[in-house]
Amino acid sequence: MLETELIALIRNIQSVKSESNKTEVKAAAKGCPKIRDTLSSFSNQSGGGVIIFGVDENDSFNVCGVYDAADLMKKVEAQCLEMTPVIRPLFSVARIDNKTVVSAEIKEIDNTDKPCFYSGVGRLKGSYIRCGDADRLMTEYEVYSFEAFKKKIQDELRTSERAVRIYKQKLLSFI
Repeated sequence: MLETELIALIRNIQSVKSESNKTEVKAAAKGCPKIRDTLSSFSNQSGGGVIIFGVDENDSFNVCGVYDAADLMKKVEAQCLEMTPVIRPLFSVARIDNKTVVSAEIKEIDNTDKPCFYSGVGRLKGSYIRCGDADRLMTEYEVYSFEAFKKKIQDELRTSERAVRIYKQKLLSFI
């Protein structure tokens, strides 16, 4: 993302006073926040998303800046390495209101690799999906849906032996 695009994105977030399903803001003035749930949800959703560090949601989306851009990027990268599959963010840095902000673009992973999850807690407790401006833990069914896709399981196409047997019996009774 270009510096001008990042500034325009921040100005848009400030004007609507809200995040979206594609953007997340984090106030990183005092350190690197935990973002594993957002990494997972953006990786699992169509089109991915952008995490912006240095904007405080709790202060009317004002720019607070980041504590240290280089260290922040290293710590975000470390959290990305804790994900399965590993995430490779694309960072951008800009100055806005005499403060430094950093963005991390998170790409959607391939459907065959979904769900992306935090390895420290496992697939069922570490897989998230984006709902509006929030990251929600995936249900067991949602995780299963990704697994079924990978294994080409088609539950709705399986025949029931009992149903086939009853059908044949009824068919024979009409003959």
